[in-house]
Amino acid sequence: MLRFLIALLCCCTLSACVSSDEPQLYHRINEAYDFEVTHCDSFAMVTGIGRGEFALRDAKLNAKKHGEELGGTHIVWSQIDHGDPTKVVAVIYKCLQ
Repeated sequence: MLRFLIALLCCCTLSACVSSDEPQLYHRINEAYDFEVTHCDSFAMVTGIGRGEFALRDAKLNAKKHGEELGGTHIVWSQIDHGDPTKVVAVIYKCLQ
């Protein structure tokens, strides 16, 4: 009986993690402040657009994906426009570590 309860508890815990509305994605690009990337090379600017309930999150995710595709290691947000649609602008850096 104890094994059944433990198995049931584990299943419930795992299903709660899977059904979360917010995706837990691993990103190869790191958010940073400008003073943290003074030793890095800035090489691109990216934009992101988001709409709806999670507009800012989606806009930032969109910009991060662009930065990752370009091979950036760090992203610094330079402008956030909370209009409709929400827009973000960021600078992409490549840091040798």
